[in-house]
Amino acid sequence: MKVNRIIALLLAVLFASLAACSPKPPSDATPAPTGEVTTPDCAEPTSEPTAEPTSAPTETPTEAPTEAPTEEPTPELPARFVFQPKVTNVYQKEVFGQTMIDTWYNFVDAVMAGENTFACPDNYTYDWVMGQFRDPCFPLLYEITDYAYDRANPVKNGVASFTFTIPEEEVPKRIEKFIELIEGILNDTMKTDYSDFEKCAALYKYFADNYTYDYDMFDRTQQGYVFESCAMRCFREGKGICAELSAAYSYLLMQAGVEASVMSGTREFDHLGHQWSYVRINGKDYHIDPTYALDTFDSLSYLMMTDARREVMDSFPVSTFYAVSHYSKEHPHPDYAATDDFFAPIWDYQFEALYPDKDILRCWRYTEGWEKEYFDFDYSGF
Repeated sequence: MKVNRIIALLLAVLFASLAACSPKPPSDATPAPTGEVTTPDCAEPTSEPTAEPTSAPTETPTEAPTEAPTEEPTPELPARFVFQPKVTNVYQKEVFGQTMIDTWYNFVDAVMAGENTFACPDNYTYDWVMGQFRDPCFPLLYEITDYAYDRANPVKNGVASFTFTIPEEEVPKRIEKFIELIEGILNDTMKTDYSDFEKCAALYKYFADNYTYDYDMFDRTQQGYVFESCAMRCFREGKGICAELSAAYSYLLMQAGVEASVMSGTREFDHLGHQWSYVRINGKDYHIDPTYALDTFDSLSYLMMTDARREVMDSFPVSTFYAVSHYSKEHPHPDYAATDDFFAPIWDYQFEALYPDKDILRCWRYTEGWEKEYFDFDYSGF
């Protein structure tokens, strides 16, 4: 009898163990009554059951809710220059008039949209816009667009046409690369909160350090017109002649929001023509020559010049100056005069460093003993 009871007890334990690890009941099984705690399949209890309390449970004090951690504010990124497809300057408006400016903008909109027609009032406006605006105001378009197939009659019923010099599907890619190039130069060279003078000075230093004069191209231009000579070639190859360098420099200034164009003159004794940049800051005009800055070891001799300074430096008489266009007789404009000599103190020095937070341009020059003499030029107000 005792043996039978032992065997019965062992069998009961075995059946109970098998029941505890039984498969999960089907989804239509009757759920456990509300309030009944069910044990997950085959889960082992973490502790022995607690005996019934002999007294009323003590109320657990409620803890104060933990405040969610405050997120650190995302640091604000510095403002960056963003490419502007449509840029012009005050000089172009004064020389060519608003109608040609508007027509130029129509042309740019068409190119950016991948179209090859744009609104244009007449053939006369078309010829001037296509001839005078592409290189200085969007250098890439000088290379990838051309006049209409019907050059003699490009405008019909107020609509002008043009052609692309590359497959049209390649146009967006070329424009994207150009945008990256221009934004890269601007954002690597200056900050958006620079004053107009600081932008001029920073780019002047950039050109002096990064571009070289192309004597081979100069020789070619002395033999006749060279289509490849343009601001875009200067950007692409890092070299150029005066017309390319000044157009590229002024274009970057326009992209940075500075009123900048080009000016040209002719020496009387050898009839050599030259082109440089022309800017308007605080309502006053100044000459800047990025070409002559290249081989002068960061000399400030050609930054923010007056007419008199421009004339005495290289013998280009004021009487030979042409602003914006070589055809000013057909498009008369106000008489431009650069007379403010505020920046005269820097002309005998070299560029050392720019301190925009202090409105200081640090310059230097050699003394008679070949020691560096430093000069902090205060350009407050510019």
